[in-house]
Amino acid sequence: MTTPEPDRAFTPTPSATPSPTPPSTPVPTPFASTPPAPTPPAGVPSSPAPTPPNGVPLHHGPTPPPPARPSRKPIVVLTALAAVLAVATGLFTVLYLGERADRDALAATRSDQERSLADVTGKQEEVDATLESNRSRESTLSGEHDLLTRCVEAAKGYFDLPPEQTPESSRLFRVMYDVCPQI
Repeated sequence: MTTPEPDRAFTPTPSATPSPTPPSTPVPTPFASTPPAPTPPAGVPSSPAPTPPNGVPLHHGPTPPPPARPSRKPIVVLTALAAVLAVATGLFTVLYLGERADRDALAATRSDQERSLADVTGKQEEVDATLESNRSRESTLSGEHDLLTRCVEAAKGYFDLPPEQTPESSRLFRVMYDVCPQI
């Protein structure tokens, strides 16, 4: 393999003024056979320019400006939206827990009231049974009272009459005979 020699198509002519580079270093010359670098499409970073074998980079024109920084506006908007949603979630959570506590308190109150209503209903049934018993007893006692009253009145009337036999004495005796044994 042979080492490539620099192209001699463009050779600087020595001038009377000394060159700024020392004579031992070769002067960079553009290669006549190197094509210009293609221009990358917009937004695509360009690859570094090819360097000739002598190590000195070639410049084909002005360097493109660095790409613009992406806008922070979408990040700020999304962050604000996330914060609003987090606050709304917290608010709804607090409201839900408050309503749940109120519902639980109402349910406990309702169960207490239902229990006391069941107790009152049980007591009401006992009182109704007692009342029915008392009414039955009153009816029985009222009937006995009527019989006793009739018996006592017949006995008083019979003993208040003279001892001889009269139709009134017979009627009163019959009342005493029919009513008093039922007592």
